[in-house]
Amino acid sequence: MAQQEPARRGDGRGARAEPDAGPDDHAGSRPDLLGRIAGPLAAINRAPLTSYHVVMVVTALLTVIGLGMVLSSSNVLAFSGGGTPFDIFLRQAVFVAIGWVGFVVALRMRFEVLRAAALPMLLVSIGLLIAVLIPGVGMEINGSRSWIDLGFFGIQPAEIAKLAFIVWASSVVAKRIRTGYWLDLLFPAIVGYGVVAALVVVAPDLGMATAVTIAFLCVLWFSGYPTRHFVWVIAFGTVVFGVLAVTFAYRFERIRTFFNTFVGDFSNPQGSAYQSYQGMLSLADGGLFGVGLGQSSAKWFYLPEATNDFIFAIIGEELGWFGAAVVVSLYLTLGWAGMRIALRSADPFRRLLAGTISTTIVLQAFINIGYVVGLLPVTGLQLPLISNGGTSAIVTLTSLGLLANCARHEPEAISAILSSPERRRRRWTTLPDPRPYTPERPVPASGTPGRSSAGARRYGDPVTRQPAQRPPAARPSTPPRSGQQGRGRSAPVRGAAQPAPVPRPARGTPGAPAYESMPIPADAARDRRRGATAMTGRNARPVRGREADRRQPRRPASEPGSRQTPGAGKPSPIHRGRER
Repeated sequence: MAQQEPARRGDGRGARAEPDAGPDDHAGSRPDLLGRIAGPLAAINRAPLTSYHVVMVVTALLTVIGLGMVLSSSNVLAFSGGGTPFDIFLRQAVFVAIGWVGFVVALRMRFEVLRAAALPMLLVSIGLLIAVLIPGVGMEINGSRSWIDLGFFGIQPAEIAKLAFIVWASSVVAKRIRTGYWLDLLFPAIVGYGVVAALVVVAPDLGMATAVTIAFLCVLWFSGYPTRHFVWVIAFGTVVFGVLAVTFAYRFERIRTFFNTFVGDFSNPQGSAYQSYQGMLSLADGGLFGVGLGQSSAKWFYLPEATNDFIFAIIGEELGWFGAAVVVSLYLTLGWAGMRIALRSADPFRRLLAGTISTTIVLQAFINIGYVVGLLPVTGLQLPLISNGGTSAIVTLTSLGLLANCARHEPEAISAILSSPERRRRRWTTLPDPRPYTPERPVPASGTPGRSSAGARRYGDPVTRQPAQRPPAARPSTPPRSGQQGRGRSAPVRGAAQPAPVPRPARGTPGAPAYESMPIPADAARDRRRGATAMTGRNARPVRGREADRRQPRRPASEPGSRQTPGAGKPSPIHRGRER
């Protein structure tokens, strides 16, 4: 016992009980820093409403940061236009308020109503895309006819068409996930994409065409589209966008500017590389902590589009590297929450909708950040919820409302909401109860092989267990009686070919394993007669049979290595099944 005392004192748990323990013993008893951080994070991850709360918090933070940066970057431009320094900020605040109304409506909307309105929404957005091309209706800004002037403000139909296409494509592809061939996943979604993308390219607005293409690729990816075909789709899209980029002179100049910026060549800073060069200078001036909110020098007409496309450069200049890192972290958190919702959703439509909305918003944000820092060519995509843009803010907030609605319909979230005691307190501000997922009828298979589930053969041919057929007894072929005609029985035809009888295997012959893909009604009826349930399974027997077995004396156990004599005692359940 005396030899074990020093070892017990050296233990971390024993050091707490010993009053004369040294400082090294106390240091070994403290939990590590990673354990302190991982414990609360694991508890948050296990909470049923984590996705919903994360989406709400990230949306609120991005909205507040966006309004603050719009106010900081637009005051000089608004004052120089003859108004007050708050004109652009107030207009953006009105659009954000409308967007939050759309957020609440989308959060309370039933998905059955949304799916029913998917096709009308797409048709209306296509009509707006056609109207914007009509002279006198569409408004051209920066060489792109993509706006409709409504007097006090203008709308961008391409943003509306992007959300309508995401909802419609998710709805039509969700019906074909379980039973569809790869062509069924592609059609008719590719038709809607082709119409929307073609109208956006004609505008021309290559940036919004890129956003619609990203949404279409996300729908295909989350629906389980084959990887080899997915690679060909991406390659074809890259070739098409490359041709469109070099067709127009100003787009080709952007590509050349990107390559020069990427290698650090600013030999002509006053030419086509002026905007990228000024963005780099703004980021360099910010350093780690920035020059202070509202103290940017680039917004004094040095950096073009400082309130819109290049607002991330103002963030880097005023808030520094840490402020820019916070914005990037919020978008990454939003992407993580969207993937979590998509993985936990039981409804294929909600899975496609959540994955596509979150991925499209995050990729659009990183494309904007990429061309500001010089890693991508300038495409004109806005920074979601931060850049100055009314239609973009409304559409993005409505999309995030749908994402939060999908988060409330996770299976664990539905259980937590329906079992909450606060659910009994009904107020007009209370959200409607989420409904569990009810599988819908799949798309019927068409007769053409390779275009439906009949020609897909994803999981192989279904194998069912069929009872052995007995050879029919030889009966003389006699003409039917007059009284038996019309009763549903057809008389045997003389000389007709009869199927060959299937010989019954000998008793004791091991048969091939039978794999069932569908429940057999005869087996289900037999299980119900036996008293089988979901808990007991097929081995259950009626209560009377179990009582009779208990009353019978037990038979002595057979010796090891000996075999049971046929006919001696009661056969096992396996033999009883084979005898049937």
